[in-house]
Amino acid sequence: MASAEATMDDPYRGRVDLGTELNIYPSDPKSVTVLGGRCLPKGKLPEDVVHVTTSDMEWFPVRRLLLAPCIKLTKYVQAGRGKYKNEIPTLSDEERSEDAPTDDGCPHCKVPIDCCTFDRVLLFITSLLYPDEHSFALDLSEVNALSSAADALGLQVLDDLCQSQSSTFGSRVIKDRYIRLAEVKTRNDHGELLILLNGMVLDISRWIDEHPGGPSIIPTQALNIDCTVFFEMYHVSRQAFLYLKSFYIGELSPEDAVNLRSSAEG
Repeated sequence: MASAEATMDDPYRGRVDLGTELNIYPSDPKSVTVLGGRCLPKGKLPEDVVHVTTSDMEWFPVRRLLLAPCIKLTKYVQAGRGKYKNEIPTLSDEERSEDAPTDDGCPHCKVPIDCCTFDRVLLFITSLLYPDEHSFALDLSEVNALSSAADALGLQVLDDLCQSQSSTFGSRVIKDRYIRLAEVKTRNDHGELLILLNGMVLDISRWIDEHPGGPSIIPTQALNIDCTVFFEMYHVSRQAFLYLKSFYIGELSPEDAVNLRSSAEG
């Protein structure tokens, strides 16, 4: 099966130009009226689909091939076959996404995973099955969520990937001593980039070029001081805080922390 068939890529994806016709419909006909609107005819899903409802009640129609590596979903992947020949699992109205169809005879399952994380899981599986066409890069901020998802699904290969990242994290953390400010300054003087945030020492050397605010603002404003105020001022998203574990290498000596100048002092 080709990857486009397995992932059910949108056949209408493409370049829009002056001759492109768009078919639209209002999600709430009572609130919005589309004049002259036209809808695409209702499509038909493949027969080997499993209807997956996520923890936040989103619906994913997924071909069985993609779910096959998930050991804990075996009864849904094999529904109607072999040992599960007489079983087509369903969900109650309360458990099932309201978008999921109920009249096509396909199995339904619910996973304790939010839709964004489950989407990442599917991208990972796709990269496993079609490595020449798809790649997957594990973002360090999503290791915990994907590890939990891998455990819930029985997806060992994804769990192994997450554990390898965690091991890398554990090996670089200094656990047997505090880090002195003098060491931080020395390493910064020799080309590394260590910052201090509320007593934590973070090594952002390998990431600074990817900083959304540019690579120059941190070296010029936040080195060798407690940059907590700067961080909280410019980083309000949950994603920014999730990144911290990726860079953590240890704790600053309390002796140095007492006299450390804060970014709040200007």
